[in-house]
Amino acid sequence: MKKRAANMIIEQLVLHGVDYVFGVTGKAISPLIDALIDFDSIQFIATKHETGAALMAYGYAQGTGKIGVCCGTTGGGSTNLATGVATAFMNSIPLLVVTGQVSTFEFGKGAFQESTGQGQSINTVDFFKSISKASIFIDSVDNIREKIDHAIQLATTGRMGPVHINIPFNLQLAELPIPDVETSIATNHNKDNACFDSDVIEAVQLLVESINPVFLIGWGAVLSGAHRDIISIAERYDIPVATTIQGKGGIPSNHYLCLGIFGVCGHSMASDYIFEHADLVIAVGTTFGEFSTFNWDDRVVSNKKMIQIDIDHREIGKNYPVTLGINGDASVIARLLKVELERINPSPKNSGRQVEEMIDRIGRVINPHLMDSLQVPLKPQRVMKEIRDNTPDNTLFLADSGAHWAWAMHYLHVHHGGGFYPTLGLGSMGASICSSVGIKLAKPDHPVVCICGDGSFLMYGNEITTAGHYNVPVIWIILNDARYNLPSHSIKKMFDRTIGVDFREINFSKLAEVYGLKGYRIEKPGDLSIALQESLYLNSPVVIDVVIDPDEMPPLGRRKLTV
Repeated sequence: MKKRAANMIIEQLVLHGVDYVFGVTGKAISPLIDALIDFDSIQFIATKHETGAALMAYGYAQGTGKIGVCCGTTGGGSTNLATGVATAFMNSIPLLVVTGQVSTFEFGKGAFQESTGQGQSINTVDFFKSISKASIFIDSVDNIREKIDHAIQLATTGRMGPVHINIPFNLQLAELPIPDVETSIATNHNKDNACFDSDVIEAVQLLVESINPVFLIGWGAVLSGAHRDIISIAERYDIPVATTIQGKGGIPSNHYLCLGIFGVCGHSMASDYIFEHADLVIAVGTTFGEFSTFNWDDRVVSNKKMIQIDIDHREIGKNYPVTLGINGDASVIARLLKVELERINPSPKNSGRQVEEMIDRIGRVINPHLMDSLQVPLKPQRVMKEIRDNTPDNTLFLADSGAHWAWAMHYLHVHHGGGFYPTLGLGSMGASICSSVGIKLAKPDHPVVCICGDGSFLMYGNEITTAGHYNVPVIWIILNDARYNLPSHSIKKMFDRTIGVDFREINFSKLAEVYGLKGYRIEKPGDLSIALQESLYLNSPVVIDVVIDPDEMPPLGRRKLTV
């Protein structure tokens, strides 16, 4: 008995619990996609563009914690995957990226879409090396199942990320003997602890000795699940918690110990506490990037100690000196900290009252009165309030790069722990439009709302047709101001003039109808509330086009412009 190599690859995906493969077909990848027909447990989601495929796989991996799988044909089908794969690489999301290649006997002959690096052709394997943990050319299908296992293990262990494999057309079709013994499969994300017990003991000692400690939760803490034990520690010992921009949702916005977001578009409570009050910062799963540090403000570490916990040793001490660096899986280390604290049982810090005082003094957001504004065009602050007031607490939210992201960061309250999914690492506009489909497939029992800008929607809005085809009920809310709003404000601030930031206003509700989806056009206060309630009831993909005031300045806060 023999079996195609392509079928053996899909068998391994089944063993790893893969439910979906996202991609666009083409000759060079067609054997792999054809093999999916033989497996009822995996559904192929045919996207409209390969970037959409990679980003949907990204969202699915974010939502499940499992490997996301995407594929594309050779040539442009491979290069089109790049933005989604790079987003996964920068945000440590595990993907298996499979691309086809022309048959081995065609190498160097100039076959259609050849991308072997021979002659005047790109080298697909080299192309993916800088945006993945590994880029592997399959030159033999011997032990193909073990090779797929190795790729998945590499993607899902350590600091996770995408792994790319490139396999020629004729090798996918190769007939192989069925092995007598089933191969073992790689385990999921490695939870081995790289830190020493002495590190945990020292961290607890620093915490006990501090007067005003604060946790700073980054995306790594949320991704690993460490935020749950961190919140438990914070509640028991009365320690305030702030999040980075990428860590938004790591603690519910309405939690009594939540300081909000520390960084650009964040909250004054978080920056004031960390800058002025804290004597110990426990940073978990953050790289201390530009946006989350106000351009690496020295006050993050001045007159205080810092513990930095990260799975990637390269991040520890990279941007700030640390008192103690702990290298290891954040969820494991958070659990060890919790156990050690319970063993010695120190007294609570009683810092929660400072959070209450700060809420009374400066509030959670700036200009809160604008959240109830009746002005037309609608104020973005009002839009965020209507979204929050008309969605269940377990709603999952997304926003990517643009002014809509700034409004969501500052004004949108996330009540479900881990209920916000970022794509900001690469800063690709429109990425969340696609990844939201993957999130919804991963979390079918949660409403999913993607907040995007009109500029973002013009980049990747075609993928709403994919959601329509497979009836994936995502709600997209477009903040429509007929411009690239964030560049418009920031560039004008730098040069006192702009170019290329304005475009003709588009009625996206009509576009949604052309695509076969329900669309709403919102121009008055209160109408968004009605549209959201109807959309949740419909339980189908919906586009809500909201006309907002283009002149309202996004809440950039203390961001400094640098040359």
